[in-house]
Amino acid sequence: MKRAAVYARVSTDGQRDNYSIPTQVASCHEFAKQKGYAVIGDRYVDSITGFDSVAGNGNVLAYVDNYTSRELSRPSLDQAISYLEQTGYDVLIVYTLDRLARDPYIRRTLELEFEQHGAAVEYVQGDYDQSPEGEVRKDLEATFAKWENAKRVERSMRGAKAKAERGLFVSGQPPYGYKINRDVPGGLEVDENQAQIVRRIFSLFVEDRLSIRGITELLSDEGVKTFHGRTNWAKSTVARILGNSTYAGRWYYNRRRGRGLGRPVQYKEREKWIEVEVTPIVEEHIFDMAQERLKKNKQRRRRNPKRFYLLSGMVICELCKRPYGSQTQKAGKHKRKNDAPAYRHRVKDGHCKNRMVSARLLEPLVWYEILTLLVEPENLKRGYSNALDQQKAAFERHRTLHQTLSKGLEKLERTRQNLTKIYIDPDIGLSKAEYLEQKQNIDAEIKQTKEKLMGLEAELDQVPIPGALESLDVFMEEIMSLFEDGYELTPKIKRKLFEFLHVEVFLGEDDDIRIEGWFETRSTRLLSTTSGHCDPRRPTLPWPASRVPGP
Repeated sequence: MKRAAVYARVSTDGQRDNYSIPTQVASCHEFAKQKGYAVIGDRYVDSITGFDSVAGNGNVLAYVDNYTSRELSRPSLDQAISYLEQTGYDVLIVYTLDRLARDPYIRRTLELEFEQHGAAVEYVQGDYDQSPEGEVRKDLEATFAKWENAKRVERSMRGAKAKAERGLFVSGQPPYGYKINRDVPGGLEVDENQAQIVRRIFSLFVEDRLSIRGITELLSDEGVKTFHGRTNWAKSTVARILGNSTYAGRWYYNRRRGRGLGRPVQYKEREKWIEVEVTPIVEEHIFDMAQERLKKNKQRRRRNPKRFYLLSGMVICELCKRPYGSQTQKAGKHKRKNDAPAYRHRVKDGHCKNRMVSARLLEPLVWYEILTLLVEPENLKRGYSNALDQQKAAFERHRTLHQTLSKGLEKLERTRQNLTKIYIDPDIGLSKAEYLEQKQNIDAEIKQTKEKLMGLEAELDQVPIPGALESLDVFMEEIMSLFEDGYELTPKIKRKLFEFLHVEVFLGEDDDIRIEGWFETRSTRLLSTTSGHCDPRRPTLPWPASRVPGP
């Protein structure tokens, strides 16, 4: 008597909920019974549901994958091969050709791998003998199965596109904060309990200036439940929520290209996206401010930093407006006694020139300038008021320009429609070449106008939020109380203070330094020695000199 193993497959997790796996497994076991094979293995599934289980309670032996057939390596299939190498069996039973693989090349590759380990592959549907004719039949049926699957995918995508064009959400799982309801705009209904969490995440990120890590830790500590009911939030989950335009009322279909496992996301051309309007959860300007901060974080982020830098991502070149990187030259090299942290500009990284500035020179200067603001809190209020006025003026200019561009876009689109009407009118006699040339020019103007509009929309509503200033006042009081109690601020608290103040340090030529943020711009010069603590311009502080906090 021969020994056999059973293999079944569906493409996705969702398909495990239907009856495909139980029927595949049952048919394979019946096939083994008819052939007189003894089914063995080390994996069990529930004979009713098809879900993975353990021995006993009527469960049956089978290796089951919910994986695409395009992958040669699949968890349960790999386990079946491992069991074949360690224990051995004579036959692998599969329901149909396409359950092993739709692609003839992948199927034949897997069959050969099993044959090399001493096991033949037999199919319940299709009596394929071990002959050239049998192999030809398998190749023909596998090719047809591949073609049929391609047509099925094409029909599915065509139906999904049509659904999106009707203004309905097209996907399996709705975003966190929504539930599927075809009777509401866009097909997504707001789940108010989850929506409150979404609004809080945006508020923590935009108004309270918490990092994504900080938000993740806060939600996890408070036991807030994720979409799947867990209380352990991941940074990637929070980042996806902050970057998802659905929460601002815009969900897009046909935005991403297909990609393999481990490959980065690639987006299609903007004109191929299909926009679906849904009920927003957060206000447009809050979402835009979150995107602006995410963009700045991405520009300034240094991959895998091993050390803490007080001004990491905040030091910017006055000429090329690109941030300085941070690095440390270790002790022992070039007879250096101590580690030398610094901020660096490099031509090979796309910067305008090569330059290195010692952190021990720069950080004390910036820190003492910020201490001056603590001594004179009115500077903060004046700076915030000026920033607010400037932002409002810029907002009005952008809004006026946006209205002008929007009207121009409408005019261009009408011109394109009229051109098409002229082209199809036989009495006018516009040639195809003339039509295509004029249409191409109009399309180029439309594309350029849309790009300008998108740029303006990203800048609109970027007005500082008064609530953030209130949080800053509270934070300042806490810092002042720490000073009065003789507490020395840690570098991380200083860093948090800089982030609250939106500090940006611009390094110019001739060692000029300009410090900007939510305060009046301050200027100083880089010292040529490490005597930053002895700068005669440092502020008179309201605590004893012996307790002046260092950088």
